[in-house]
Amino acid sequence: METLEAMLDLAPIELPNFRVRRYRGDNLCLPISEFLEEDQDRLRKLYTYLQQLLAILEGDHASASISRLEEFLKIQTPDSLADLVREFGAASYAARPSPNLAKTIHDLRGGGLTPLIGQLQIAQWMRVTEATANALYFLSRDHLKIMRNALLGLDDVKREADLLPKAHSTDFIVKKWQGATLRGPRFDVRLQVECLQATAISECCVEFGALDRILYNLINNACRHTAGHTIRLVLFPVPQPDGENLRFVLTNSVSTADLAHLRTLNLGMLFEEGYSTTGSGYGLAIATEFVSHAFGLKNPSQAIEGGYLGAAILDVEFAVWFHWPRLLED
Repeated sequence: METLEAMLDLAPIELPNFRVRRYRGDNLCLPISEFLEEDQDRLRKLYTYLQQLLAILEGDHASASISRLEEFLKIQTPDSLADLVREFGAASYAARPSPNLAKTIHDLRGGGLTPLIGQLQIAQWMRVTEATANALYFLSRDHLKIMRNALLGLDDVKREADLLPKAHSTDFIVKKWQGATLRGPRFDVRLQVECLQATAISECCVEFGALDRILYNLINNACRHTAGHTIRLVLFPVPQPDGENLRFVLTNSVSTADLAHLRTLNLGMLFEEGYSTTGSGYGLAIATEFVSHAFGLKNPSQAIEGGYLGAAILDVEFAVWFHWPRLLED
């Protein structure tokens, strides 16, 4: 397990923020009208499904909520949700390519949905526990925010509310991710979270939605590729002349073959759009775009070259990191 010193050495300490006003995470989005009507319908059905699920789970997740969830899953089955997600996006991308369309489809089909569908399938066939209900609450809530972050015209009233000032702390991240069990392609994976100092990290829900899009991309990727049953997320502040940045470091073990392959790569290439060893090449590129906007950089390449985010091999583990400006509260 890597030490804090090793994680501190991953990137420069001083990473200047060139923004005059704080980034609200509201630019990597597109109108829902850019999708074909059939996909617009699927998006609205997905949004409604998640709203219904969240409404059941809000509160203390007591036995009454669990009973309602079990009844809900008999009618709205996880397989029907998986089919809806599987059908979404391909026709729109083929018919109306745009710079943001593929990235948006990637995050709307992934994000919180990937682990949520896995949790729903477990809940359908096994007795629902409070821990499962709690995980489903966070996953459905997060993906609703991701959808409002990514889509204009889906629910503009709530999106405007999401843009109102509301400080979010790192406690939000720790509470929902600490000890979470995620379904990988071969086995379940547990997420271990360490936050060395609680701090405010975003000023509104849309900005936090951007952070979620980064974290889900990195966590889903680590879950897919890890050779072990645990992945680790460490958050710690890095002092700057004008404040603090928060560094996020995610590590996972890798197989001997994957490690040998990674050692042959320029790992910065993983964050460039369209480059991937096994996936679509969008996930890390999306993270790069958000981070570059958060710090007011000229382009994503500047974020990679400057160490605002990146990847490295730490002994026998693969590490990915990114930074986000700490929120300076009045």
